[in-house]
Amino acid sequence: MLKSIAVGASILCATVAFAQQPPQPPAGGRPSIEQIFGFLDADKDGFIAKEEARGPMAQHFEHIDADKDGKISPEELKTVMEARRPPEPANDEADD
Repeated sequence: MLKSIAVGASILCATVAFAQQPPQPPAGGRPSIEQIFGFLDADKDGFIAKEEARGPMAQHFEHIDADKDGKISPEELKTVMEARRPPEPANDEADD
């Protein structure tokens, strides 16, 4: 009986943990702003605090935090991501 309860509880916990995982970026693609915030915004306040930032975002936090309020908003992250986006490929249809 206890073994059945333990197995059931572990399946339930695994299901809950899996459901809480942020969506993965497309293969070979960059994660969306929503995915980044879903992964890093631990307190779910809609901002990424310096303590929540990881990797390059932590390294460049002061640059990304444009208004210097100590947190990164989705708009601030979008601005930086768009500035770093590679240029669109030239449209060769006009040459045809």
